[in-house]
Amino acid sequence: MKTPVQKLLLLLAIWGLLATVAGAWHLLAHLPPVGAQLLIAGLALGFSVALARVGWLRAAVAALSVRTVLAAHLVRFIGIYFLWLHAQGRLPVEFAQRAGWGDIVAAGAALGLLFWPEGAGFRRALVAWNLFAAADLLVAVGTADWLNFVRPGSMVEITELPLTLIPLWAVPVLLSSHILLLRQQVCRESAASAESVRV
Repeated sequence: MKTPVQKLLLLLAIWGLLATVAGAWHLLAHLPPVGAQLLIAGLALGFSVALARVGWLRAAVAALSVRTVLAAHLVRFIGIYFLWLHAQGRLPVEFAQRAGWGDIVAAGAALGLLFWPEGAGFRRALVAWNLFAAADLLVAVGTADWLNFVRPGSMVEITELPLTLIPLWAVPVLLSSHILLLRQQVCRESAASAESVRV
């Protein structure tokens, strides 16, 4: 029998496969400009709710350490690829600079946190990183939608494989991880406050 973590990994793999199929069919190219933003928001919120409400998913995330979640964000070094694509004339400068450098900073900070010792300093740095890295994803999505409005066709690279996996899979999963970390932080602070009241 598979463990909850194994089931979660299988779910993510199936999701990634479906996103690949959707990318092969150029799903994003057929959506209205605001459609991609709504799709990403729906996927991220739906997955976040599932992580909080579905029993085996709750068990899976409970078994994951904070550092495991941080390690997943090392994928955001893909920002280097965004900058390279811009240098090739395949991505607009606005998106490449905002999403590219933002992701590089988020990934670099996650790497630093992986080696930061546990303690109050780590927890404060984690909160700051979580807010910045989540904002970076929102800025990237917002910039892509804005460019689709003002410069139609400039973001066509995102509608093609492999980059279409970013809005259809990576961004919703990473945004959900930020919501998860924030929820865990709130729960820890509430538990600590309740403990201090009892004392």
